[in-house]
Amino acid sequence: MDELKKMLQLNVDEIEPEKVSRFEKKRVLQFVLQKKKNHSMKYIAASCLLAGGIGSTAVFLSPTIASHIPLANQIVEYFKGETSQFQYFEDYATGIDAIQESNGITIEIVDAIYDGTTVTLTFAIETEKDLGEHPSFDKPIKINGEIEGSSVTWTKKRSDTSYVGVITLTPELNGRSPRTVKLTWNPRSVWNHDTNENFEGDWAYEFHLKKIDVKGIKANYRDSKNGFTIFVPSLDITGYTINLHYNIQMPSNYALYNLPYVTGFDVKDEFGNTYEMITNLTGSTTKHAAKGSFTFANIQSGTKELIITPKLYNDNEEIIFDSFEVTISK
Repeated sequence: MDELKKMLQLNVDEIEPEKVSRFEKKRVLQFVLQKKKNHSMKYIAASCLLAGGIGSTAVFLSPTIASHIPLANQIVEYFKGETSQFQYFEDYATGIDAIQESNGITIEIVDAIYDGTTVTLTFAIETEKDLGEHPSFDKPIKINGEIEGSSVTWTKKRSDTSYVGVITLTPELNGRSPRTVKLTWNPRSVWNHDTNENFEGDWAYEFHLKKIDVKGIKANYRDSKNGFTIFVPSLDITGYTINLHYNIQMPSNYALYNLPYVTGFDVKDEFGNTYEMITNLTGSTTKHAAKGSFTFANIQSGTKELIITPKLYNDNEEIIFDSFEVTISK
């Protein structure tokens, strides 16, 4: 009881800040989000009990932001009914928690994943301005100083003042897969597609991501059909994604810019599950050749083999290449 009295009489201003794990931060933030906010408070402070005795850690949050900006697992929940990409997102995500406010619009980059080929990040927006149902940004994200090669963005309006989104991008890494990448993002406006209105601002983010664990699997696949040759040297498997790397050799009358086909890969496992393509990137290597990558959603539990079928297709024609199998685990 004496210890409790002493703790209640503590002057918070005199407490030395201590490092706290990201798990504890999220647990405290989750608790704060579930409670009604007292808007007369300037800050919210929370203390937690630590194993081995009583310890204290102060976490300060703006009540307006804390009441609306969700956690990463809450963000991806909004999109799980539309894509299988985010089934294991929170298991591999790194906390970023970078918040910038400009022109009455608060944007937070919440979490991110780098799998050696793609980067996925979650974000939240809080504003009194009407950004429409699916707001977008004017500036691309740079990775190691290079503009993203391709990207897919999911956005959704949560309320009149709150939006959430996920960006998956494939950077131009020139065939490399560095252990760490630096991301910089300096959006200068947010666009309301519905009204064609731009809301200018000045947001700036810079952070590093480490590559999650990747298992490289050799495929050494090659097949030719109708003068086209597709070569798949390898796949990279993570708990979050499947990244397939490929090369294509075209007949002399075709180059990437006038190729009348779209390149695709159908991916299934031994149980018949099909795998959703998340994003892809292809670039020319020579006049009649190109290489790139396709990223698919995570491996289903218990899967040991993937059956992959390359194809070229358009509205009127489809060229199906021989299927090949890749053993994931033995």
